[in-house]
Amino acid sequence: MINQFAEQGFKLSSWKINRITQFLLLAVTMLTYSIMAMNIANSLFLSNAGAEYLPLCFIFLGLFSIVGYAGVSQIIDRFSCSRLFQYVLIGLAGLFTIFSLVLKLNTLPLYFLISITAFFQFDLFVNILYPNLITEYFTTLEYKRYAPFLGIAQAVGILLGGALTTVLAGYLTNRQLLACLILLSAITIAQIAYLDNSQQRLEKSANKKQMGIIDSLKTFPDLVERYPLVFYLASSSFLFILIYVMSEFLWFSTYASNFSDAELTGFLGTVRIGTSTTQIVTLFCITRPLLRWLGVARMNVAYPIVTLIALLGFAVRGDLKSAIALNINGDSLNKGLAIPVHQLNYNAIPPEFSGRVRTLTDGVFYAVGLTVAGGALLICQSFLHPTEIVWMAIVLTGIALIARLPMGRLYAQGLESMIRSNSLELDDFNYRTHLPSGSSSAIQDLIINGDYYTQVKGLELAHRLGEASRFLPEVKALLQESQLDSGIRSTVVDIFVNDSDEQTLEKFREFLDSEYITLKATALEILIANEESISPSKLQELLTDENAEIRLLAALGQKISGVSLDQKLQELADEVWKSPWDENSASAIARIISKTENRDWLELLQPILNSNSPSVQEQGLKALAQLTEQDDVEIANIAVRHLQHSSPQVRAAAFHLLGVTRCQGMLHHIGVGLGDSDPRVRQEAAQVLASYGEQGLALARDSLSSPNPEVVNAAIIAISQVRSQKASDILLEYLAPDFREISKTQVWQKQIPKSDPNWRPLAIAIADYHNRIVQRVLYILSCLGHSRTVNTVSRAFNSTNPREVANAVEVLATLPHRQFAMPLMPILEQIGQPQINYNGRSRVTSSAWLRAKGYKLLLEALEARDRWIRVGALIVMATIPFTLMKDPDPLVKNTAQQLFLPILQRPSSQKVLMNRLLLLKNVALFKNLSLEELLLIDKALSQEQVLADQTIFTEGSWGTHLYIIAEGSVRIRKEFDGEPQDLRHLSVGEYFGEVSLFDEAPHWESAIALQDCTLLKLEKSRFISLISQRPHIILEICRFLSQRLRETDKFRPASKQQLLPPPSEAAAVDN
Repeated sequence: MINQFAEQGFKLSSWKINRITQFLLLAVTMLTYSIMAMNIANSLFLSNAGAEYLPLCFIFLGLFSIVGYAGVSQIIDRFSCSRLFQYVLIGLAGLFTIFSLVLKLNTLPLYFLISITAFFQFDLFVNILYPNLITEYFTTLEYKRYAPFLGIAQAVGILLGGALTTVLAGYLTNRQLLACLILLSAITIAQIAYLDNSQQRLEKSANKKQMGIIDSLKTFPDLVERYPLVFYLASSSFLFILIYVMSEFLWFSTYASNFSDAELTGFLGTVRIGTSTTQIVTLFCITRPLLRWLGVARMNVAYPIVTLIALLGFAVRGDLKSAIALNINGDSLNKGLAIPVHQLNYNAIPPEFSGRVRTLTDGVFYAVGLTVAGGALLICQSFLHPTEIVWMAIVLTGIALIARLPMGRLYAQGLESMIRSNSLELDDFNYRTHLPSGSSSAIQDLIINGDYYTQVKGLELAHRLGEASRFLPEVKALLQESQLDSGIRSTVVDIFVNDSDEQTLEKFREFLDSEYITLKATALEILIANEESISPSKLQELLTDENAEIRLLAALGQKISGVSLDQKLQELADEVWKSPWDENSASAIARIISKTENRDWLELLQPILNSNSPSVQEQGLKALAQLTEQDDVEIANIAVRHLQHSSPQVRAAAFHLLGVTRCQGMLHHIGVGLGDSDPRVRQEAAQVLASYGEQGLALARDSLSSPNPEVVNAAIIAISQVRSQKASDILLEYLAPDFREISKTQVWQKQIPKSDPNWRPLAIAIADYHNRIVQRVLYILSCLGHSRTVNTVSRAFNSTNPREVANAVEVLATLPHRQFAMPLMPILEQIGQPQINYNGRSRVTSSAWLRAKGYKLLLEALEARDRWIRVGALIVMATIPFTLMKDPDPLVKNTAQQLFLPILQRPSSQKVLMNRLLLLKNVALFKNLSLEELLLIDKALSQEQVLADQTIFTEGSWGTHLYIIAEGSVRIRKEFDGEPQDLRHLSVGEYFGEVSLFDEAPHWESAIALQDCTLLKLEKSRFISLISQRPHIILEICRFLSQRLRETDKFRPASKQQLLPPPSEAAAVDN
């Protein structure tokens, strides 16, 4: 009954409910046991040793904890967490048995030992073993979702422990109470054993390298460098134990002065009940909603602020009430607010390091802090008044608050780094990236052996090292290639202009004597752009060069440098300048003029702007952008004249030029660019529109209502680039209708009957709508400056690893613009969850359910904003007559048959279309595409009928089609050493021949129909046409193929295995 209630209330599977229940019960038992031990130990210590010995106890506790955690670090990687948990409990049960037997000795060291043991076991259980156990079974999102409930269970345990202590203290002696702990220990051991045997861990940890405390401390700096959050977690543990110990000393001292020894045990039990109740209220009413609204990152500063308030209150009053308030803060709020948030921060540390990090931060540094706190109290007790100790705690709390401020940002960075899959992207290397000195050989290889993109990145990385001249031999070899891309030459010029020493420039002077035209022209271009003088004799040689570009560049160099030539040579230079300019020459001249940043040479750009070559005009407009100033109307009008150019590169350069001039009255021209047919032009227009600030916002806001999605996307870019609160509000306002709609579609999604396949079209349409809204929000976040994070998150969403998916969702919840992602959290948290399987046992919904819920659901869905949801509802509605035609009332049944049977017997093209789209939705290659994109693919498909045993294509033949099986089954076969062997058997919804879409190569396998088949064919040329309209399609397909390749690589066999199971085994599987 409880499980059924939990399944319906929390929408969780039964096995997950069972797992959570076990952890909740374990928390209750564990804390009941630990708190009873601590209450008994505190009572014994305060009654027999006194509060004046507390500082010394803290010192011994800290020293013992250091030794204890050193021992834990030696064995934490040798056993599973559950096994280690059991061993510790068995050892403690033995210790408490011994304590109960020797308690009659009544010696001071014994009370020290009991108190130290009780405190250490509480800290070890709550901060190390139990959180580690949780991370073995729950993902980041699950831990965050259940952390308040786990905390409440711990609070219930504290409450029970306090209540049991209070009640049993009236009937049992302290010796007998110690014996009760052995029974609770046995119950806890049994719970852990049952958990270990009944629940499957999230993932099995690989064999870890054994590492002791010394080795862990040695690797700590490396961990901090890689994950800076570790340092702040360690600092927090150290500071907060100092603050806690000082606070505990203050409230225990106040209690001891207000109660007799006989009253103290009962009062402490009563206080435990009060603090436990407060802890439960804090967890349920404060921590749980705040984690949802603010997230882990912003919650890090909450407890330091509350602690400051409590300490200031005690500093002002210093009475019993303020001591109780300080106790509530130190116990209730610490356990109900600080510890859950602190533990959730460890989700940003990779699992392979988390055990070691916890041992260091919450173990060693915590113990060191405890020792320091005890020593400080021992000294302060003799020289300082309690009020002065309070102010010391206040100062430390202020430091802790400052240390907590960066943790939110580092938490998000840690989560993001965990889902990057150790991938290396050359685009990640920007000019803020530190490169090691040993990178030279790798960069040399990139420059010489890479493709165009890699060579450009290699050149940029060479520039990043600050010594580009070291790579001159590679640059020289690159420029000697006969078929060199102009973009590479442009990159070389960019690198060596205004950033070359005299020795490097001298090398380029030597290159002027080269026989390689490109090398010679590039060297001349660099020298001129650096305004380096060229001797008259060399100019004369260059002006008479066989190559027209060299002659023209020499003439330009003479104009810019102002070198005096004799009359004959000057006439030659003038004649060369008046000669026709080819495309390479004009582009080079434009680049040189732009590098000089001298407006005196603007007139030299006029022939370039009037050129018939689009690439030359583009270079001319780019050069103008380097030379112009804001509000230059004349230059702006030149840009306007090029806005209607047939070349998108020219239009994009014109819009960029408009953005530089930023003249008033040009906004209407820029607005036209948002609807340009080319995405590069739209993006440039959007960025220019953003440069106008508030004026641009108004125009972009109006464009959000355009029916053209490309215009809307461009408007989003423009608004996002403004980077103001008003811009964010506009985007939130744009998304608001969809956010409101999502709240309804989620309800519909839960109401749709899972066992009735007739409702599948509506379920698919709603899921598709949710996915499109998620993609739209991710696009907006990318435009707002989180593109790298969004790319990482999108890649993780396609992962089959639940930890990666959960971390990706948590990354979105920690972004500065998290307000865009928070309304989608219920949808995002379902990513990676098992989908509804309609292929199982189906059951048509009853008339009673339709009358109670179904009709209302369909009518609401027919009013949805999204057309695909309306289509899905219509298709479901078309199946309702079948239900009415089976109505038990004969009149209703006959009427339904007369009305609907003729209609239902007609073929429906719309229903056939939806069925085809649902089929495509099941094709793994297209699983990430929306219904809108699948509709485009469906229009590009052709249909082919194939008979059983007919060969579709043979190995080695050339193909141009992707095949999707709509009906029937296909055998994929390949020859190995002359023997044909079946690789796999494909059925409805599966595909083959996909390599033909991406590669010019023959088929490496054969395809033969096992049964009569209906195949849907996608021809390569139509596919290329399709992705030119929607580039996003190829991005999603490549993302799927990349993910499949990574997953396949994980399971690469060590030895050759049989490719297809024997017929007997295959039959067994099918059955």
